[in-house]
Amino acid sequence: MNYCKGVVISGVNEMKISDQCPIPEEPCSTGAFIRPLIWSPCTSDAHLCATGCASLPYLLGKAVGHEMCGEITKTGTDVKDFKAGDRVIVCSVMPMWRSLEAQDGFAKQHQDNMYSGTDFPDRGGSFVEEYYIRDADMNLTKIPEGVTLEQAVMVPDMMCTAFEGIEQLNAEFGASVAVIGIGPVGLTAVRAAVLRGAGNVFAVGSRKPCFEVAKEYGATHLIDYHNEDYLEQIVKANGGPVDGVILCGRSEKEMSKGLSILKKGGTLVNLSAYFGGSPIEIDPGVWGFGYGDKTIKGSGCRGGRLWMARMAQLIATGRIAPEKLITHRYHGMDKIPEAMELFLNHDRTLIKPVIYIMQKKVCRKSGSFLKKYLDKYFADG
Repeated sequence: MNYCKGVVISGVNEMKISDQCPIPEEPCSTGAFIRPLIWSPCTSDAHLCATGCASLPYLLGKAVGHEMCGEITKTGTDVKDFKAGDRVIVCSVMPMWRSLEAQDGFAKQHQDNMYSGTDFPDRGGSFVEEYYIRDADMNLTKIPEGVTLEQAVMVPDMMCTAFEGIEQLNAEFGASVAVIGIGPVGLTAVRAAVLRGAGNVFAVGSRKPCFEVAKEYGATHLIDYHNEDYLEQIVKANGGPVDGVILCGRSEKEMSKGLSILKKGGTLVNLSAYFGGSPIEIDPGVWGFGYGDKTIKGSGCRGGRLWMARMAQLIATGRIAPEKLITHRYHGMDKIPEAMELFLNHDRTLIKPVIYIMQKKVCRKSGSFLKKYLDKYFADG
């Protein structure tokens, strides 16, 4: 076993850079080593830090992170479609395609965990100098020509989660959709709903940067949940309850609120992660006392090479500009804890941060080779 540098959670609200992050000496025959080029922290990473990994105690002391793009440095002998030097998007969720669950249509429910691997359980997350993936051909996709790193790093979780949620909604053309909670996943769901052909799209939030992106993404109505009658506003503007609801908030109380504006026969898709352990209470009245014909689905990030490739094509063809989600940019692994602090401090200017692996100032001092590297990989100049 070898070791590399990475960002680990060491306690409640504590992160540090460790040089003891395990990595195999060689990739397995179907695996690959990847050198990260860009990372993006997520609210779930921040939750793990805030709680000291209370919901995933095995992760304490391991590297975190699950949104990353990088360059392949080595592949196993049986990898067919990738080689060293390829720039790739790395799955946040890595389905095990040789499984009965995958054959039954639920590949994402049987996976190599984003923070560990079935063949190498000591592996942590992707905030490391070198990352190991077990099934390269099935869980990587190449970054298309013309797609920047900043755009590509929004694929593994933000796009793969939000677009899956809209697919699960299965709404008809012209259907009305309310997205409750417009952080980065919710905003991406707004755009996905528009691309899917929705009519009225209600973006429910409170922060100005999020409302600005929601409008650019095609939301027809911007609803501030601080207004006591915001649910009534949605129903009135729509001329009745909506056809579909996407939940992207963090409160267990949002389920009843979403059901209260959902029409009979409609579908609510939950994309929220409830790590707190509190029960999810549903007011029987908003669910028709159990007879309301309102469907509740729990959905999550969809992984795999094909799904990521389709998401990347939406970027390449100009259907979505995911870089609009990025509000903060950093350079160097040592800046990851600083970026995480934005979540922990509930910074109202934050939508999504990214961190490039290389120190920008170091590159600018260097010669022609690193200047070319800088020009190639730093999308923000």
